[in-house]
Amino acid sequence: MKRFLNFMMSSALILGLALAGCTNAPSPIPPQTPKQTTQDTKPPEAEAGATRDSVLGAEKRVVLGFYTDPEGPVPGSKETMLKNAKLLDEVAFFWYAFDATGKVVPSGKVDLKTKEAAQKNGSKAYALVHNMNLTGTVGFDANLAHRVLSNPAIRANLVTNLVNLTTKDGWDGISVDIEKAPPGDRNNFSAFVAELGKALKAKDKVLNISIPAKFVDYPSDLWSGAYDYAAIGKAADQIILMTYDEHGLGTTQGPVASAGWVDRVIKFAVGKIPKEKIVMGLPVYSFDWGTNKPTMPDYLSYAQTLERAKKHGVEIQTDLSAKVPQFSYTANGVRHEVYFENIASLRAKMDSALKHKLHGVAIWRLGMEDPAIWDALMKTYGTNKQKK
Repeated sequence: MKRFLNFMMSSALILGLALAGCTNAPSPIPPQTPKQTTQDTKPPEAEAGATRDSVLGAEKRVVLGFYTDPEGPVPGSKETMLKNAKLLDEVAFFWYAFDATGKVVPSGKVDLKTKEAAQKNGSKAYALVHNMNLTGTVGFDANLAHRVLSNPAIRANLVTNLVNLTTKDGWDGISVDIEKAPPGDRNNFSAFVAELGKALKAKDKVLNISIPAKFVDYPSDLWSGAYDYAAIGKAADQIILMTYDEHGLGTTQGPVASAGWVDRVIKFAVGKIPKEKIVMGLPVYSFDWGTNKPTMPDYLSYAQTLERAKKHGVEIQTDLSAKVPQFSYTANGVRHEVYFENIASLRAKMDSALKHKLHGVAIWRLGMEDPAIWDALMKTYGTNKQKK
């Protein structure tokens, strides 16, 4: 996260739009937003504690990729990950969930040979655990999050099981993508992160946490209120700042992550979390909104997006304000607007990561991106791989 996993058409559409590294759900706007200054002033010192240098390294930058299985027409991550393995510093595999007892259960096609291939190419491999229902009512399960987070004994069981998973299967760490945690569990979520972070550190393992984007802290907010940036930033080794979706499932059309919005979210985050712990999420997917379902856009990869533009004979344009590509077309009497990300828009976002001296960037999700990013951007970005 991420941002989510994804969709196969209707229910699969909801699935994908719900997934994360991956969150495809927009962060609600608080009812009273504090006044924001327009001056580009120096951000305050982060509230969270110092970094774990043994994990992060001085001035180190990483390129992390979220790995998922294919979903219908939406491509999976294996081909891209293997092809660009030398350019990835870290890979988080979206393969695990948990139940109400704190037991870790597989939720994807766990293939440890693929994980080992990533590690042999020099990448850290993280087992990603989430609270998403992939059957029945698809989406992030707030009730499951509450049951586990609010019960110290169950929470401790989940911590133990996650640590055991890393040692049993040779994972370098755990990536946590628990979304839609109830705001009333804010302190419980922070306690879970602290407990898991301490237990993993004892085994020399990494804790990576995905958090929803916001530019003010509104503790009662149903989407982002449970995530105390400073507390989480103090306990975790890395924070995936899911700088998506500004517009997505549940909203009308607009940029998935406009340049200005991303910068605003980063400025808030670096005032709470040490910048060298923050890994900025890069959305590499697309949304196609139709007027017949104005808040239920189709979820597309970059290749699918270009195919759609070609099919309808339309020209791709750039939203100069948002710094993102987009196009419109009409099919069967329905007007469509498509917003996506390409090498130019992703470069603008990565420039923000560099400007704010963040720890790196995270791609949600591998296999959906503009392939040009590998040679033109990632090749020179990650500290570990740029000279190989």
